[in-house]
Amino acid sequence: MNRIFNAVKIFTVALFLFGVTFTSAKVSAADFESMQIFRETLEQTSKYDDRVYHQDILFLMPQLTGELEFFGATKKEELTVRGFFFLWSVDENGNSEKVEKPFYITQDNQNMVVYFTDEKNKWNKMTSPISAANMVDMMSTPNAAQLEKMTEFVKDVNILRDNDKSRTLLIKLDGAKIIEDIKAEMEKDPKVREQNIDETVNAVTGYIETGFKNADMWIMWTVDKTTWQTTTMSFNISSLLQNIATAALNDTTNNFVNVNPIRELLESIAYYSELKGYTTFLNPAAQDKLEIPKKVLKAKEVESFTGDDKSKKK
Repeated sequence: MNRIFNAVKIFTVALFLFGVTFTSAKVSAADFESMQIFRETLEQTSKYDDRVYHQDILFLMPQLTGELEFFGATKKEELTVRGFFFLWSVDENGNSEKVEKPFYITQDNQNMVVYFTDEKNKWNKMTSPISAANMVDMMSTPNAAQLEKMTEFVKDVNILRDNDKSRTLLIKLDGAKIIEDIKAEMEKDPKVREQNIDETVNAVTGYIETGFKNADMWIMWTVDKTTWQTTTMSFNISSLLQNIATAALNDTTNNFVNVNPIRELLESIAYYSELKGYTTFLNPAAQDKLEIPKKVLKAKEVESFTGDDKSKKK
């Protein structure tokens, strides 16, 4: 149970980071006209450093529903987030269980701090300088070279609507190039390089890589052309989860994937799961509702989402 609880917390933040990455919309070689329109949209909307948004990410599969909902505000190189992770499950006897976990995230150009509750609902916090650096780079206004790099992550761009007032684009992502970029970024982290990776972790990493390479992922992006502000954005990455699970099921060399209930779980994800997200951009005045309570700011410092006390290791 503890492993599941910790996995939920890690999954919460991972989904958040994935969602924020999508709100900066990255794109490749579609037809020339579509790419030019995408470039124009990206350049115009990237000029705005201040954003306030509400994001809802929904995960569905038989007998399990998860939802990640949060409000976020960016101001130049600063980020504040207030959110909740919800998990509903039903067992074969009809018994249901609901988990609700709040979290906060703050980030400046020095550190990213994630505030989360443990099993006893006590507030912990974890600081990550490397994550902050990556987030600052992602949120800051991109230069010409960075804009060019962004175009490498897209397979196709379809223009669904384009008039004087608004523009809606359907963007198909290139999973193979995204996972290669993620791997390159992770290898820059000294903690990742120093870890002794066991066979199971290696196998799971391989499943994730295969999943990205085979996934069909897209973003729908709507922009108000009178202000060049993003109004809504949605994404569907169900195919990513399904392909990761399928890669695991197809691995005949690993015994752990053939043991129930793990195999049953993988089959449910591979055949029936969905993972979708929807983002609405709000009035800047909404950021006043994102103040972090004082009791949260006084949270105990830990080294990981498992709750290891940092002060005891000094």
